[in-house]
Amino acid sequence: MYIRRLHLIQFRNYDELQLELSEGINCFTGPNGAGKTNVLDAIHYLAFTRGFRASQDVQAVQKGANFFFNGADLVKNGQDRKVQCNFQRGKGKKIMVDQQPLKKMSEHIGYIPLVAILPHDTDLINGPSAGRRQFMDMLISQYDAVYLRNLIQYNRVIEQRNALLRMFASQGHVDEDQLELWNMQMVPLGIAIQLKRAEFAEMFMPVFREYFKQIVSDLEVPTIRYNPNVPEPTEEAWNKALKEKEARDLINQYTGLGVHRDDLSFQIDQRSVRNYGSQGQQKTFVISLKLAQYALLQQQKDQPPILLLDDIFDKLDQHRLARIAGIMDEVIQGQIFITDTSLERMRQVFKESKRDISFFQVENGKASKVE
Repeated sequence: MYIRRLHLIQFRNYDELQLELSEGINCFTGPNGAGKTNVLDAIHYLAFTRGFRASQDVQAVQKGANFFFNGADLVKNGQDRKVQCNFQRGKGKKIMVDQQPLKKMSEHIGYIPLVAILPHDTDLINGPSAGRRQFMDMLISQYDAVYLRNLIQYNRVIEQRNALLRMFASQGHVDEDQLELWNMQMVPLGIAIQLKRAEFAEMFMPVFREYFKQIVSDLEVPTIRYNPNVPEPTEEAWNKALKEKEARDLINQYTGLGVHRDDLSFQIDQRSVRNYGSQGQQKTFVISLKLAQYALLQQQKDQPPILLLDDIFDKLDQHRLARIAGIMDEVIQGQIFITDTSLERMRQVFKESKRDISFFQVENGKASKVE
């Protein structure tokens, strides 16, 4: 699967942009603030129905405009397809596949399998646990629709349970029967999510270690550990833990136990990457995470995903640059989109590449192909 043509209207800093894209590697170079990342953000919209730069769609509308149009012609399983993600102020967002609107945004997740490697991805290591849960959820949801439905339903149950806890606090009265009804819905959903995350961690670990070895060496041993908030994925363990936490939940007016509190821990040679890893180690660790995410998604979907790399080559030494370029050329089979401030660096990085490559120069909301 690959995108043949991208068409943007009033999307971020682009009045209008039409690009004919390479099936292989597409490099977008230019100064900071020119709009390179906005191209990748548009592609992210087409895959996930939202961008990676902001949570509100209105922020993707060009200043002074009332809507944005984001459309792509792509080839999927040998067939020509059209996908659009459009937004209009006051009317909201719409996803169209072959001119047909989708009733639910969640139906679209996984249609365009995609992995993005972004500058702020080191927050996976240094940031709160929510980012690490999102890392798992965005991957699993692309190949397991049941997991995504369970996750959506679980989050709704938690919202309702939290609303009930707040109502109890305002009324000064606790209805144990009402609370038990929400617990009965929460537990099986939580167990299903926990089991799928544990399965993911088991599949993911050997793939991740192989990529880490390719980029760094086998002298360092990285480890990823899934840390579920409820130790055992059983009804007995969940119900016992909920009962033990009930008094605290009533005081805090918030559900403090469940898969929304799960986490991942990252180590190199049994030492925390967060506390002891250098900037270079952390960046390499994250790139290995994302490449393993790509490989696992390809395995589960039985097709190569699209890969986005936003400004990740800066501050990497030549050895690691060469290793990553080799992986891009020899291992990654899907379409690749890369941004960088230096056209010459991109030419140098991929000078030995056997893949079809297109270079685009971006400046002041314009992107033009360069030879």
